[in-house]
Amino acid sequence: MRSASFANAFAFVALHMWGQGYAAWAWVLLALQFLVYPHLVYLRARRARDSQRAELHNLVLDCFLVALWVAALGFPLWISFTLFISTAINNAISRGRRGVVLALSAFGGGALLGGAPTGYALASAPVHDAWVTALCVFGLSWYLLGIGHVAYARALALRATREQLKQGETALQHANETLRARLEDIHALQAQLKDQANRDPLTGLYNRRYLQDTMARELTRCQREALPLAVMLIDIDNFKQVNDRYGHQAGDETLRQLAQLLAGEARGEDVVCRYGGEEFLVLLPGMPGVAALERAERWRRAFSAIELWSGGGRIALSLSVGLAFFPQHGRSAEELVRAADLALYRAKAAGRNRSAVFDEAAGEG
Repeated sequence: MRSASFANAFAFVALHMWGQGYAAWAWVLLALQFLVYPHLVYLRARRARDSQRAELHNLVLDCFLVALWVAALGFPLWISFTLFISTAINNAISRGRRGVVLALSAFGGGALLGGAPTGYALASAPVHDAWVTALCVFGLSWYLLGIGHVAYARALALRATREQLKQGETALQHANETLRARLEDIHALQAQLKDQANRDPLTGLYNRRYLQDTMARELTRCQREALPLAVMLIDIDNFKQVNDRYGHQAGDETLRQLAQLLAGEARGEDVVCRYGGEEFLVLLPGMPGVAALERAERWRRAFSAIELWSGGGRIALSLSVGLAFFPQHGRSAEELVRAADLALYRAKAAGRNRSAVFDEAAGEG
C-alpha cells in the first residue's frame, strides 16, 4: 500500500510542479522520494532483526519526508492535507494515540525544516488544478477504503478465530488442568526421588554423591567471591566397639544422634554429609578457620555430653575432628579432603576426642 500510495502522490505532486520551472534535480529528488524510497524502506524493514520495530520507524520517517515536500511546494492545500492524513493514519493505526503525537511531531518538524529556505512562502495558487485535486481525492479515497477493507478482513478472521477458541475453551481448560496436575505430581515425584538419591537413609543427611557436586560448586563460588571455606572431617571414636559391645541398633542410634547434633546447629549455607561408615564431612562456606575450629570443639563437647543408654549402661561417646581450610590447605576438593583426613588421623593418633587442623609443617603434606 505504501508503494501504490506513493506512486499516486508522485502523480499529483508532479502535476502540481509541471510548468512551474523546477530544475532537473528537483524532478530527480521527486522520483527518488516517491518511486524509489518506498521500496528501500520495505527492504530495510524486511531485513531488520526486528522488522516490526523498523517499520514503525519508517512510518514516522514517512511523515517527516512528505512534510519536507509540502513545505518546499509552498503548502498547497489538497496536497498537504492528503500527504499528512495518509501518513498520520498509518501511525495512528500502528501506535494509537502515541502514533498521532509522533506523526504530528514528525510532520511539524519536516514542515519547519523544509520551509526554512523559502521563508515558509505559501503556494501562489490557493486552488489546485482540477487534475491535482482529482488525484488527491482519488488517492486518499482508495487508500482509506483499502485500510477499511484490510480492517474488515482482519475483523472477520479474528471473529472466526474467537469462535473456534470459544468452542474449544472448555475442553482446553480441562486438558490444561489435567496436565498441570500430572506435571505437579511428576515434579513432586522427581524432587522426592532426587532428594532420596542424595540422602543417607539412616541419618537423613546428604550422602557422598551429593557432596561431590556441591563441594565443587562451593569451591568455585568461594574462589570467585574471595571467601574462606572450611572442610571438617568428623569420625566417631571407637565406633566398632560400640557395635560389638552394644549391638548395631545402638551403633545406628549413635550415628543418628550425631547427625541430629550436626544438622541442628548447621547454618543454612553449611553442607552436612555422611561421608561413609562413622565418618561425617561438613562444608562451612565463608567461615574463617578460627570460627570453624570453635564450631568443631563445640560439637565435640556436645556429642560427649549426649546420654545414650543401652543394656543398662551409658555409652561413652566422643569424636575426633580434622579440619582443612581453603585456600591455605588446598584449592581442589581432593586436596582439601585429603588435608582434613590427615588432620583427623593426627587427632586420632594423639589420643582421640580432640580437634586438629592440617599442618603441612608437621609433615602431613
